[in-house]
Amino acid sequence: MTHVDTDVKHCAAELLFVLCKENVSRFVKYTGYGNAAGLLAARGLLDSDSDTEEYREAKARINLVTGRVEAEQPDPMEGMTEEEKEQEAYHLISMINRLSRDQIIQPMGVTAEGRLAPIWGQMRNSTLEEEEDEDEDEEEDLDLMPEGGKDKQMK
Repeated sequence: MTHVDTDVKHCAAELLFVLCKENVSRFVKYTGYGNAAGLLAARGLLDSDSDTEEYREAKARINLVTGRVEAEQPDPMEGMTEEEKEQEAYHLISMINRLSRDQIIQPMGVTAEGRLAPIWGQMRNSTLEEEEDEDEDEEEDLDLMPEGGKDKQMK
């Protein structure tokens, strides 16, 4: 079904589909959804009813990027107070601002016309004083390091 000769590919798909008694679920189960997609689309059979039982059960845990079934992850915010969540949000905003200011990333937004445009200064919800305090905290952390570690960190 992945042969470069399209006639061979279509004949193989048709043969396998017939061997599966033209049952879409069975065809997908034995050939895989990617292999079956071409034939099913050509026949107009490509819909959500073709999902196998195994797929339906695992669908919520499938990573859409890798296609792998992954274990359920714990909620990282579980056990945090609202104040801690807010503090974490401000910390993330500060880090995004720093990355933007250092031109490592360029935050974008959607204009009224529906186009992407850079967001200049709109993300600056944290005050300059908060960012300066964080910079001072980082410098204090460096001061506490042994001399060799401090030099390595500064490079």
